[in-house]
Amino acid sequence: MSSTNEIPPVRALEAVEGAYLKAIAEATPVGVRERLGMTAAAVGDGTVLALRDDGHALFNRASGFGEPVTEEVLDRIIEVFRAAGASSATLKFAPSVVPAGLGAARGLTPQPATVKVVRAAGRVPGAPTGLRVGPVSAEDEERWLRVVLDPFDEPPPLLGDVLGATFRHRGSRRFGAWDGDELVACGVLFVDGPTGVLKSGATIASRRSRGAQSALIAARVAAAAEAGCRWVVSETAAPEPGRRVTSLDNLLRAGFVHAYDYVNLRWER
Repeated sequence: MSSTNEIPPVRALEAVEGAYLKAIAEATPVGVRERLGMTAAAVGDGTVLALRDDGHALFNRASGFGEPVTEEVLDRIIEVFRAAGASSATLKFAPSVVPAGLGAARGLTPQPATVKVVRAAGRVPGAPTGLRVGPVSAEDEERWLRVVLDPFDEPPPLLGDVLGATFRHRGSRRFGAWDGDELVACGVLFVDGPTGVLKSGATIASRRSRGAQSALIAARVAAAAEAGCRWVVSETAAPEPGRRVTSLDNLLRAGFVHAYDYVNLRWER
């Protein structure tokens, strides 16, 4: 991305999202994939990740589309979910690749938009925190998972298995923030070619508002540059009128710019 904040092509911004879904399936052990009924399939230039046992629709996704989505492609996406025995899923499209009204005849339900942001990989100035921030080793995987699952009152049984797989994937760089010896916040940078994507940002409730996520964003954007990335992308909730979204504020302060709002569609069997 140039100094004028030129937005890279949608294909460059979305390819990493499809690669991330593919990586989840690649890294998940065969026995766990079978237990969850997990499959990943290439459809068009995107990726569909389908799980039979994903009642919360946390991972049943279709994303990574940089080319126009046709009715034929949409039918193939839905068929992957049906064949896997999934009950529901989210289809995510950049607005430039999806024609208005796509999916209406198939009963797809529009969902609230989410915000896609992007910035050049490199140094992020001014992300102070009293916490120690750095890479998370394999020995800390269990503690890392506890932090990621902390926001859930009752984490779905499959969540730890799937997130643990992403922790171990070769494309993932794991980062954490420590308060003394306690790991209190975390985040992942997933790298695919020229683009990195920020995933799995979480801070335990008792340590919020101490700059952990801003510092973790800065660490991962710098790591993306070291890994040879040109761009870093992320996604977060869109603010409601008159409201703010902390994660979006953190990203904008770190130099990210708005690329587009996702068109999110929900499929149900």
